[in-house]
Order: sequence, then structure tokens, then C-alpha cells
Amino acid sequence: MLRACLLSLALISANLAATGTSFADETAATLPAFVPPSAPGQLVDIGGRRLHLDCKGDAAGPTVIFEAGLSQYTARSAFAKVQDAIAPFARACTYDRAGLGWSDPVAGARTQQDMVADLHALITAKKLRTPLVIVGHSVGGLLARLYAREYPDDVAGLVLVDASPEPYLFTPGAAKFRANLAAEIDAGLKKAQGDGPVVPLPAEVEPDIVVAFLPRVLATVKQEYEALDRVPADMQQAHGYGTLGALPLVVIRRGKTETPPNAEDIQWRQWQEDLAGLSSRGSLVVAENTGHVIPYENPAVVADAVRRILDEIPRDTKRRP
Repeated sequence: MLRACLLSLALISANLAATGTSFADETAATLPAFVPPSAPGQLVDIGGRRLHLDCKGDAAGPTVIFEAGLSQYTARSAFAKVQDAIAPFARACTYDRAGLGWSDPVAGARTQQDMVADLHALITAKKLRTPLVIVGHSVGGLLARLYAREYPDDVAGLVLVDASPEPYLFTPGAAKFRANLAAEIDAGLKKAQGDGPVVPLPAEVEPDIVVAFLPRVLATVKQEYEALDRVPADMQQAHGYGTLGALPLVVIRRGKTETPPNAEDIQWRQWQEDLAGLSSRGSLVVAENTGHVIPYENPAVVADAVRRILDEIPRDTKRRP
């Protein structure tokens, strides 16, 4: 059964289950007007549209940027605790990809190359210090690796947190899983009335969670699923996103498994070891007694990995404006 990184793909379905609702079961009804909460960070113009950026800490040195898993956004990001842990010793920034959270949406088909180009434009527009340390969780690990491939001079190191490897995501089973979720999102979008949530939600649901059910956000989640299906065939192969040379790299994998570990657990361990081998300076850390959402369950292990990367960066590189 698909698990681990696909948990982030299932966020919308999980939220529906938690609130006792279903796109398929809901009938059209007049929903009360919804006023989205204010963005916790700031909206940065990247050339006619805006991305939401939330930075904490003002320490000198490279910026630490978090690349979240699919469908994650800043207000409920798994990275919130890690960001607070890193802010005392580094500038730590989360952001929302286009259409998620408080960032402006983009119409039409998108690719992962578009997403990393957006991040580069955000970093340039805001003049964030480079080179970066990018922390990628789940499918965000692919985007972190792609950014390092597209902009190698701007990356000082990577931390991959239970990151999705190519052989896991690019299979017929994973593609079918994404297609089923996309169909469920389509069912919800057909019921949309204006800009409010597509289904009634209990009154106690906090506004920043309601944001996940706005039509523009759901359409973007589907857009991101479909972007995976547009990844070129050569990049869908093992190591298709490229190797990392001598780039400082820490790979963190979850330690929680079945007892005893089953075949999927063993395969996941092997894939994480393979990721650590992408760089001659790669290392593997096991987050003991922790599941897939390591940044939330065990933020200290992620913060420690970031500190290790920063300690490896040459002093002259740290001073780059």
C-alpha cells in the first residue's frame, strides 16, 4: 500500500475525514461568506503575481528555506516547529508555492521547473542571502534537488527529510493514486460557490485550516499532482533528478516502522540510503521513534542537520550578500 511521501498527497482527503465531510457526499448548498485570515508573513511580488514568504531569525549567513510536501502551506506547515528551532542561529524562511496558502494562483498547466523558477524569483526579489540551505520534506525533496540542479551556485547544502525518491513516486500505482485524488478534487470544485470553501465545515474549524478547502487552493493541489505526471521520462528514473557532487547533504529518514519491519519499510530504508549517496559528502540520520512527518514530530533532528550543514560551509561562502 502506498504510504510515506504519499501521505502529503492525501492531505485533502485526510482533512475531509477529520471534519466528517466528503466532496462526493455533499450536495450544493449556500455557504456563508468566508473571509480568509491575514497572511502570517508578507506577499512578495515576483513579476505580476505574489508569493507568500514568512521569515524568522536574523542571524548572518546563508538563508535556510523550507520546501514543503505537496499541498502543504505555511500556516499549517509541518515546518513550523523547525523554523522556530532554527531561527536563533539562522535566517529561516517558509513560503507558499503559487496558489497554496496566501500565494497568488497561476492558471494552466504547471511543471516542477516552474515551481523552482518561482522560488528563485522570490529569493531574488526579496534579496535573501545566498547560497541557500534548502530543507525538503517528502515530495519537497524532489523540488529541493531540482533547485540545486537548476541553480547550483545558489545552494550551499541540502537536508532531505524522509524525501520521496524517484522509484517511489513514478510508478503506475502512484500515478493511479494521484488520479483518484485529482478526481475527488474535481468533484469538490464542481460544488464551489464563489471563493469560499467548497464544502460546509464545522464552525470550530480554524480559518487557516479552512483555507485548504478554498477552490483556488484545491485547484492548485490538483495542479501539483498533475505536475508530477509531467516530469520528463528520463527524470522519473532512479537518480533522474541528478547527483549532487560534493554538496553537503544530510538525509533524515523516519525510524518508526512495522514490527518487524516489512518489505516496504526495508525498501524505504534502501531508498533513503541511496539518497544519501547522491553526494560524496552525504550522510544519513535516523529519526528514531518518528513517522513520516519528522519536522513536526521531531523538529530537533532537523534543526541539528541544518546546523551541521551550516558548520560545513566555508566562511567566505557564508558572507555572500
